[in-house]
Amino acid sequence: MAVIDKKVLITTAYRDENAYYEYWGSNVVGRVRYTYDKKNSNGLRFLKENIPHIDILEFPSYEEYKRALKKDYDIVGFSFFTYEVPKIIEMVKDARKEGIDEIWAGNYGSMTYGIDDHFDKIFTGYAEKQVADELDFEIKELKHPMIVDYIGTPWGIKGFPLGILFTNRGCTQKCKFCQTPVFCPEPSKLPLSSIEEVIKNYKEAGVEELVIEDENFGIWKKHTNRVIDLLDRYDMGWHPMTRVDILDKNLEDWYERGFSGTLIGIESLQQSTLDNIDKMIDVEQTLDLLKRLEEKKSFVIGYYMVGFEDDTVPLIKESISHLNQYSIDLLQVCVITPFPRTPLWEEISEKYGIIEDDWSKWDTKHLVWDHPNISQKEMEDALNWAFKKAYPIRKFFKSPLKYYKRRQIRYGYLKTNLKFVKYFITSNIGIKTG
Repeated sequence: MAVIDKKVLITTAYRDENAYYEYWGSNVVGRVRYTYDKKNSNGLRFLKENIPHIDILEFPSYEEYKRALKKDYDIVGFSFFTYEVPKIIEMVKDARKEGIDEIWAGNYGSMTYGIDDHFDKIFTGYAEKQVADELDFEIKELKHPMIVDYIGTPWGIKGFPLGILFTNRGCTQKCKFCQTPVFCPEPSKLPLSSIEEVIKNYKEAGVEELVIEDENFGIWKKHTNRVIDLLDRYDMGWHPMTRVDILDKNLEDWYERGFSGTLIGIESLQQSTLDNIDKMIDVEQTLDLLKRLEEKKSFVIGYYMVGFEDDTVPLIKESISHLNQYSIDLLQVCVITPFPRTPLWEEISEKYGIIEDDWSKWDTKHLVWDHPNISQKEMEDALNWAFKKAYPIRKFFKSPLKYYKRRQIRYGYLKTNLKFVKYFITSNIGIKTG
């Protein structure tokens, strides 16, 4: 294995001053809510963990980025999403002015049409081994980094830490709206040894709740069961991103083994819409599952899309009102967006036409195509209405109570209280992640 002889910086798009991507804030109107600031880049953390010689910048300010360019790098790479393309092009121009020899691109934004000329090399998919090969560096086994985020409030108080865990990559489904089948056409499992190592590290650091950010946790039954065995062994609470049908089948078993909640795609309450986008789930099954999750005091983040071609503003409002009857702690409402290189792009662009050429609007919060029933302004108003309707103030008080009851069922009154004190202290002191 050769020693890396090039100086490499990989960065995300710059952030606006003192602003990070905030999960609740992007889906809720008002300050009576929780916060989930995204200050870590999952992709960059994996690159750094497996190729320690490179430098990374996670959501730097613009000035921090420009200062970094003065450090005489040979290569500067950018990890970004579609809506960040305008910022990235600006950053690339700065790098060129500084005389950077080579400019790289990666992540989902690198699949955006018309940007190839800005880069010398584009990496598609999860690129640790691709980047390592480019630098003549060997990765013997993929390592999982510690990535810790915090649930808090807009007033600066942190409640508890969340560890991020991946157990697999890619997806075996082919939903029309999703870029993953192109981005990662061959799903793969992360090594169990790496998964156990990071779970152990989280536990030792006082992080006992994990968000499993797989595209679809549970798609490989044996691998999933081995992961859950590890989570159970280390007494971890866990919240997987998964499909309705997978969770429906496994809820009882998972609940007994530490399952605390889920991130789940509801997508639509119209069965014809789900069938049309190749999202092979059943509406009635989804609604029944939401009831079961409520009975088990499970924390639920639901993903819901509006603006399908048959949608109207009244239908959107009717659906959001219906979902509001269920105990969904945060409903992420997104406008259906025909992202580049998806079947939906081909279908929508041919049938209706794309009307938004400002890539910064491709953030699933803007209507970017010529909808037959809804204007861009009407969609903006409907989305703001949905944010208010789907997150009444009562959820600010109801969600932690539900979470507390779930932990109390598992651990009892005294142990649960001690854990909550521990989480609060740990979060506000800070956790070292390497």
